[in-house]
Amino acid sequence: MATGMLIKETMSGWMRLNNEAQAHDFAFSIRAFTTHIFKFTAPRFFRGTVTLDGEQFPCRGELTLYTHGPSYWLEMQHPSLGALRIEGKKTYGKNGLLHSLVTCPMVVKRDNQEIGLAEVAYRDSMLAFPFRAIRFVAEENAYDHAEIAQ
Repeated sequence: MATGMLIKETMSGWMRLNNEAQAHDFAFSIRAFTTHIFKFTAPRFFRGTVTLDGEQFPCRGELTLYTHGPSYWLEMQHPSLGALRIEGKKTYGKNGLLHSLVTCPMVVKRDNQEIGLAEVAYRDSMLAFPFRAIRFVAEENAYDHAEIAQ
């Protein structure tokens, strides 16, 4: 099997559904992998875990890096909300450089209809990110310890 680049990342914040006044605690931890190490904008498929109000759910999705900021989409199955797709992207420089480096506004969708909003942020040290989050691993080990979303 091939060797590739793994990005391990946890983002946390809130999610608010359109019909609710109260926001819910929301976070995701992902393991995003690609064998296209030198192709910066190559989509990186990921597996991971969403935490919503303290409950964990497996998720899968894609992280794509761009010079103006990364984009994310993830899919998860919630017992009462059903199949959800949550997507968003960071836009570097918008609303202040430091804030834009760590914060990602997101849209929550069900059946291609917007049902809410979310915002997550990277809470660990940005200076330590390259040392803690980025690894070169064999493809067969890319998703070790990640939930496998069906």
